[in-house]
Amino acid sequence: MADENTEVQEGEAPKSSSGGTIKLIIAGVAIIILAAGIAFGVAMLVLKSVPVGGTAPKGETGGKAKSESLGTTFDAGEFITNLAAEGGNRFVKVNIVFSFQDTKVQTEIEDKLPGIKNAIISILRQQTPESLAEPKGMDKLADSLKKSVNALLVKGNITNVYFTTFQVQ
Repeated sequence: MADENTEVQEGEAPKSSSGGTIKLIIAGVAIIILAAGIAFGVAMLVLKSVPVGGTAPKGETGGKAKSESLGTTFDAGEFITNLAAEGGNRFVKVNIVFSFQDTKVQTEIEDKLPGIKNAIISILRQQTPESLAEPKGMDKLADSLKKSVNALLVKGNITNVYFTTFQVQ
């Protein structure tokens, strides 16, 4: 009889330990979910407290100025124009950003933006798909744009021209 009682007790012990295991698994999953929620909340709090960059409000020109390690930048906008190709059915789509060191240049760019955009379009229309496909094609275009824009500026010069999008079709 004593052997039967010990067998029953041994048989019952796994039942209660399996119930304890299930409770332990549920508690572990709850702790993991709680920890993930706290981590998400902290990450969102940190992301909201980090400044997104010093963008100036858009003026009538539609450009933006940002202070970065490469100086001050000015987004001249997006340009879509025909290329100098036979048939005239080839296009270029670019977004151009200027960088400069002197912030006085920004106001001059904003004041002269229609003339600057005209010069940009004129230079873009002179390009061929083949010249833009060359390894140094974008560098040559950027240099040409820089020289053309600097010829229009009096208060200072742009130091670099960047293409944030560049697509030839």
